Amino acid sequence: MKNRGNDPRQRFERGRLALFAAHRAECRSRWIPDRRNRQTYALVRGEGPSPTLLIHGGLSDASEWALLAGRLDGSLIIPDRPGYGLTFRIDYRQLDFRRAAADWLLELVDALGVETIDLLGASMGGFFALAFATSHPERVRRLVLLGAPVGLFREIPLFLRLWGNPAVGRLISHMKISDAETLRKRAFAGLVAHPERVPVEFLEVAIAGGALPGTSLTTRTMLHAITSLRGLRRRAWMGEDILDLDVPTLFVWGDQDGQAGPSIGAEFSRRMPQAKFTIVDDAGHMPQLDQPEAVASIVRAFLAKA
Repeated sequence: MKNRGNDPRQRFERGRLALFAAHRAECRSRWIPDRRNRQTYALVRGEGPSPTLLIHGGLSDASEWALLAGRLDGSLIIPDRPGYGLTFRIDYRQLDFRRAAADWLLELVDALGVETIDLLGASMGGFFALAFATSHPERVRRLVLLGAPVGLFREIPLFLRLWGNPAVGRLISHMKISDAETLRKRAFAGLVAHPERVPVEFLEVAIAGGALPGTSLTTRTMLHAITSLRGLRRRAWMGEDILDLDVPTLFVWGDQDGQAGPSIGAEFSRRMPQAKFTIVDDAGHMPQLDQPEAVASIVRAFLAKA
């Protein structure tokens, strides 16, 4: 009889729940089916009629929020995006990526049985949040975008453009990182201002999540859907669409964000009907890792005004 305790998905789930608990967020697991009975996995804390959904970035999973979640108030729903963590596997070839992002969130919110949500998105999670908010603004009470949201800047790092290339991407996908310190140096050095501060247990969970079956395919096809060798694909650009987004929105931008400078967020916030912009000092593209207490304070104050 197979020892289910050695199943990598179960080990990953246990390790991630322990990571959140170690950082003051006691969460439980919840599986949320969509209309096709595909299962989205979410870490859940508390219950409420208008929960806060936290949508993680492009090459990670819900563990990205481990340092922030315990510092936030109220009911939290922290899902793995399709293809990552424990959520259903997905291949974005032949799909309209933006529509797939909005549809996934719509089905998730409907399945939760709530009318409105507060929505936090980081990086690629910001793209998902914007795709949903621009399609269904009546379902979003408040919107927070952490770090430069994909879809609002055109320059994409060359490595990610190559990873999205069908030929080169397969080769890159074979480049596995299996130890925490290598991940810290190779990946997080470009994402945070202080990679040395990222907890080793966080890095270990990230490695386990990245090794789950299907993750590599989702990453390649996702990057191909939004990038070409020239940069962001035209169909992924949201710069015009958000200018009419009449939802209270807050941009939270690290002063050392290597993906796009703070001036981009400041300009969009100035042109939107109900947007505000704030800079987090001494923080990179993932300010929730560099400065979790400062980010939590900013987010709590913004959401409390609703």
